[in-house]
Amino acid sequence: MTARGLLLVVADPAPSIEEEFNAWYDTEHLPERAALPGFHTAMRFTSLGDGPRYAALYDLTDLSVLDSAPYQAVSGANFSPWTRRVMARAHPARMTARLVAGTAAPTGPCPRLMILKFRDCGAADAAQVMAGLEASLPHTRCRVFAGAEPSADFLLAVVESPAPTIPPLGLDHLGEARGRLAMAATYRPYRG
Repeated sequence: MTARGLLLVVADPAPSIEEEFNAWYDTEHLPERAALPGFHTAMRFTSLGDGPRYAALYDLTDLSVLDSAPYQAVSGANFSPWTRRVMARAHPARMTARLVAGTAAPTGPCPRLMILKFRDCGAADAAQVMAGLEASLPHTRCRVFAGAEPSADFLLAVVESPAPTIPPLGLDHLGEARGRLAMAATYRPYRG
């Protein structure tokens, strides 16, 4: 069985295009992606001030979904004119990864989400990161993904909190991985 996949897109659009960026995401891009086979979720989040302003998270059956004919029909050279215009101005950062630790269930509705990115890490570091997150952040749901694109040298951790807050992250629980933490950003669900 292939591992579940994750597509994460983060962006900090300039204030001059933020209204169009949100309209594009809400009316074209997110609904288009949500309708694709193999996309289990298509969710947007807004930063609480410690990361890129917006995050879009897509749980995938596996990463091969991104090579499928339905996805290719609306991606890359087949982007709509609106998508091309917004992406050229907003410069979103795209990351893909495969699940290596935690439940395969897709991201669920949650009042708070934390996204952590560890640089210079791979699947071999996932168990340590997962154990550290579970010890540091009880009563949350944690999953760890090994990077695929833009490179394979990172881990992403997705932490879902059932409460409107996420407890402080105990960096000591992460062991050696704490020195490779490149981003720890908290988000709330986006509500246009």
